[in-house]
Amino acid sequence: APVPFSVVCFRAAPADLLDEPAALDELNARLLDSVNATGDVFLSHTRLGDRFALRLAVGHIRTTERHVARAWDILQEQLAALLS
Repeated sequence: APVPFSVVCFRAAPADLLDEPAALDELNARLLDSVNATGDVFLSHTRLGDRFALRLAVGHIRTTERHVARAWDILQEQLAALLS
């Protein structure tokens, strides 16, 4: 039977880097590596409009809001560490 599959594409965009597309791409690539290195969440990436973007796929039937919230928390933690 068909199973819904959701992919969300996004990127970190701190205000001080908005005018630096290459720096934003680099930050997001580092964020991807940092998040995946935790072993708790695995993201992929793509390019949208020639910009590096992160992809979070929610496809498992037992994925709950708690799992998505945990992924968001890890993203926020790792981004804060990269920006400090």
